[in-house]
Amino acid sequence: MDATQTDQDLDRAAAPEGERAADLRVLDRLVEMGMEIAEATRTEAVEAPQPGVDYCQRFAVAARAVRLTLLLKDKLSRQAEEKRKAAAQREAAQEDWHGLRVQLAMMAAAYEVSEDGEEADRREAEMHERLERPEVVELIEASRPEVAVAALCRRWGYPVRVEQWLEMADEAMEELGFLPPQDGEDAPPADPPEPRPVGAGRRKPKPPDTG
Repeated sequence: MDATQTDQDLDRAAAPEGERAADLRVLDRLVEMGMEIAEATRTEAVEAPQPGVDYCQRFAVAARAVRLTLLLKDKLSRQAEEKRKAAAQREAAQEDWHGLRVQLAMMAAAYEVSEDGEEADRREAEMHERLERPEVVELIEASRPEVAVAALCRRWGYPVRVEQWLEMADEAMEELGFLPPQDGEDAPPADPPEPRPVGAGRRKPKPPDTG
């Protein structure tokens, strides 16, 4: 294996997953062939040396080819593993942001239907407890945001104003710096800071006492 061949093989590291797997199989075979050549060289040098043959040079060439092939295989294997990990992280991030958006939408619904700050606090605490229930988490994970919000509003007796609640959730995420990942963009950090409840710091005032 010469330097030109090595560079060409390295360029193929960006190939799709199927081609990368095929490359790894080829490299496995090249390692086997290199080892066979090295072993054959040793056997001939020990048992039936030929005049004028530089067995040290021949063995060194075979050993170098094996080393380069192993290095390339290791590089491609690490790239494949990193790609799998990145895909898993993107998928997990998408799920996290999907769940966060639905939760904020439901918090927005709880806040908007509250008459005063005391009721808003009670409803938000109740909503936190409800959103942590396993069956609710499963519903959110398995449904599109619009479907999940509509179903939860009906289940808990909130107005089914899905578009409004999701718009408020998006505004809150933007305000807090939590923007859901778009297709083709890098996923956000895996562990975003805990978001403030929707409406925090801007409670509805109690209605005036009209007597």
